[in-house]
Amino acid sequence: MRQIIAALSVISTVAISPAWAGQFKEIGELEVHYNTLSTTFLTPEIAQQYDITRSGYRGLVNIAVLDTMQLGKPAIAAEVTGQVKNLVGNSLDLDFTEIREGDAIYYIATFAADDEETYRFHIDLNAEGNRNASFDYNYTFYVDAP
Repeated sequence: MRQIIAALSVISTVAISPAWAGQFKEIGELEVHYNTLSTTFLTPEIAQQYDITRSGYRGLVNIAVLDTMQLGKPAIAAEVTGQVKNLVGNSLDLDFTEIREGDAIYYIATFAADDEETYRFHIDLNAEGNRNASFDYNYTFYVDAP
């Protein structure tokens, strides 16, 4: 129970932070929230629970999909796939894992990252009700020094 509360605390902090609140796309009937950060922002317990390597050189992508057609915009399930590419064109497929905590549904994936490198993300979604969406965003990664 304690681990679940800790996980909710970390994920909720990410989900309600000012940076997270401003990072969303409205695509048709979907509101897609996204965030990218260093895995060092996770506590060791949370990282272990979700089998995530904590490192200044590992990034974490967090995606949540909300249904704008339902009252309160609840989180909905989706198939989430994506790629991350650096500026020289090296590409990596992102392997998203679904996390359910109460009514919240998140999709997370990790990737290797270099300091001061700009990455381009392409995300594809197939949400409940066969609603498809895709979007791109850029993120410059900075190594979180100890």
